[in-house]
Amino acid sequence: MARLPVRVRRLLVGGVAGLVAASVAPALQAPVARGDAPADAPEATVFSRVDVDTVPGASFTVVGEVFAGEKNLVVSGYGALNSSGAPQGGGTLQVYRPGAYIGQWTKVSVITPGDGIVFPNQVTLTDMDGDGDTDLLLPSGYFFDRDQPRSAITWWENRGVGADDVARPFVRHDVITGQLGSYHGVQHVDLDGDGRKDLVTTSEAGRVAANLDDDIVALQVFRGLAGGKFAAPVTIGTEGGSIPVVADVDGDGRLDIASSQYFGTGSMADNPTRASFLWWRQTGDLSDGIAAGDFTMHVIATLAQTGPGFQIRPVPDFRGDGRTVWVGTNHTGRCTFSTPQPAEGVFELTPGEAITEPWGITRLSTPANPDPSCPAEFKNDRNMIFPGDDITSRAVPGQAAPGVFGYGDVDGDGDIDLAVSGDGDHRLFWIEQREDGSTRLHTLTAPGERFGQSGGAVVADLDGDDAAELVFSSFDRNAVAIWRSGAPLESVVVPSTLRVSGAGTVRAGQQTDLTATLTGLDTQVPAERPALRVTFTPARTGKPVLRGILALARTRKGTFVGRWRERVAQAGTYRFHYAGRKNDPLMQAGAASYDVRVAARSVLTNLSVPRKPTSKKRVKVSGSVLPAVGRKVRLQRSSCVRKRGERVCTWRTVKTTRTSTAGRFSFTTRVPRGKSRWRVVVAADASGTALTSSVRVVRRR
Repeated sequence: MARLPVRVRRLLVGGVAGLVAASVAPALQAPVARGDAPADAPEATVFSRVDVDTVPGASFTVVGEVFAGEKNLVVSGYGALNSSGAPQGGGTLQVYRPGAYIGQWTKVSVITPGDGIVFPNQVTLTDMDGDGDTDLLLPSGYFFDRDQPRSAITWWENRGVGADDVARPFVRHDVITGQLGSYHGVQHVDLDGDGRKDLVTTSEAGRVAANLDDDIVALQVFRGLAGGKFAAPVTIGTEGGSIPVVADVDGDGRLDIASSQYFGTGSMADNPTRASFLWWRQTGDLSDGIAAGDFTMHVIATLAQTGPGFQIRPVPDFRGDGRTVWVGTNHTGRCTFSTPQPAEGVFELTPGEAITEPWGITRLSTPANPDPSCPAEFKNDRNMIFPGDDITSRAVPGQAAPGVFGYGDVDGDGDIDLAVSGDGDHRLFWIEQREDGSTRLHTLTAPGERFGQSGGAVVADLDGDDAAELVFSSFDRNAVAIWRSGAPLESVVVPSTLRVSGAGTVRAGQQTDLTATLTGLDTQVPAERPALRVTFTPARTGKPVLRGILALARTRKGTFVGRWRERVAQAGTYRFHYAGRKNDPLMQAGAASYDVRVAARSVLTNLSVPRKPTSKKRVKVSGSVLPAVGRKVRLQRSSCVRKRGERVCTWRTVKTTRTSTAGRFSFTTRVPRGKSRWRVVVAADASGTALTSSVRVVRRR
């Protein structure tokens, strides 16, 4: 029997390489009402798309608080693949920090291809070192590496942000490296109750993709040790799947492990009773360590019932009655092979009175107009989007549907809905929970829109508007995008605020120190550094002169600061101007200006007056004035007379001149015999303040 589609899901990309897009889809799609509703039903929910970034081989996305007070997106990317779908090198991991609105994100690179992490998979957000912040626990590895042991579990220490609000580099810590089996998901939880958190994961080696019998599956526990270290892995079972979940499944107060199963099942025809969904019940005493005999496996559903499983997870209060409900997705392709396959679907899995017996199965993913037939044109065109409403994998070996799912109130009606990745289906979906308890499958993506092989399916309120957004990352499209309810975002201009402090009155020729602070729209990443145009308008001429460009540095979120230092030659007005930011298609920063008036305190230098007695009738008095150009300078002599027995002195202007362009002035004047007193007076004008020199005495013999 031919191997089931997606022995690889997105990993056997030999048949998928031609589907991978080179660029992100348009940033915004026209709003589309998804799904048909009966006449008496409420109006269908409308969604619009906002793109976040292009990530080569975008795979998994999770949402959480990595940096304090933020809702961050954490996205892994597989990177470049060769023609057979195998990784050519390392992948990437990035954290996105929110900006001023839902479409604005700043990327923080955690790992690059140079770090050598092959196929980084689903990150777990958890405090690994007990310092109170969120670190990144990263499983990695390629399912079909055969004899290349490149899989690993690493964690990346969060060192927070600096005073400038720029994230510090994450620090790598290795749990295990050089493994053959791929690690797809890992849980950080105190499984044995000793006060230290352990790691629970599944190692899956598919080895030869076409061979159903060479898979190696190991459900593993890494026991937590002192100092944040972990013991070597203990294999507690050889059945399970990529993303195990640790929870008290049977309500006995002890933690169990639930999992879907895709690898290690063999063919469905030969093994119809093999588990597609299963759980491992804790039955042993873990106080003296964890061993294989401490957990007993029980079947939830079989291959014959659902086909291979992709994901299972608990959904709290799914039915609004306080109970936790288990939901799972299978991973099949009914249109790929002639041998009948269970239809692609999402299922509610409900235990009966005997929880250790197989559970009840309810299909949740039925659309308003189900039509599971496989048209010939669809089976012959792998790029074709299925023409019906059912979740349907493209008819290509190596592909299957659906994939990951998330939960939350998608349509804002107060109950829990599901967001679903089509994975091998080009589309995205959501499942509406209705008032009568029934569910209805809707297509999230717009008609003709492709976003296949997606991770994420996160339902979260990212912008604090009390409405949930849906986050997906598509391997096919190399893209990360958000779907929000309502019409597309409209372009708006957010005002910027500019303030400049310092200045006042400055001694001419000395340096002024002005500090510019720009606040408002936080659109700038540190590398961009908003800039201000600085002009100076002399009070004397009224003609502005460009003095330069001031680049601002980010000091905290939404605040940029720069210092302007320049020698002041004359009084005038500095203007600092921010032109705004225009390259964001949806939200622009408005322009802002700020004027600073500077008064120049006049300075008299190099004043030359004869100090020694002279016999000359004429003497020269010279000096320099700042501010310089065209200043009116008076040479004055003291004249004294006696009035009513008292000596009264007044200053009389003897000569007047104006300074040169360099601020120089010079007088030649007659001096009387004997001792006379002189001074220089600079008149106030637009360029500088008034100034009077000290008194100088001239003695003529």
